[in-house]
Amino acid sequence: MEVERRELEDRKNGELAKALGEALPGESQQELDQLAADDRQRAERDLVELRRGDEVWFKHIDELTREDRQARIEAQRHRIDWVQERLRKSSQGQARPSGGE
Repeated sequence: MEVERRELEDRKNGELAKALGEALPGESQQELDQLAADDRQRAERDLVELRRGDEVWFKHIDELTREDRQARIEAQRHRIDWVQERLRKSSQGQARPSGGE
């Protein structure tokens, strides 16, 4: 449960917005800003994300049970994968071919 509490504190401090950074080509900065704001609001209400496949729901941290563990892990993996994919795309967009002289 301590991991979830630390994560909530990070989310309350706007860590998702920091991780997202600027919009990538094909993304809307307004949508990213709204996503980060929604995440922060949920964190302020002490809600954690649970996921099973495409199904996503939120639960108050004090209501989590052992049965929620797998859905919590899946939600964390999904978020990490998504942010890492954005970072990969961002770094590819910034990479420039060398002059080759």
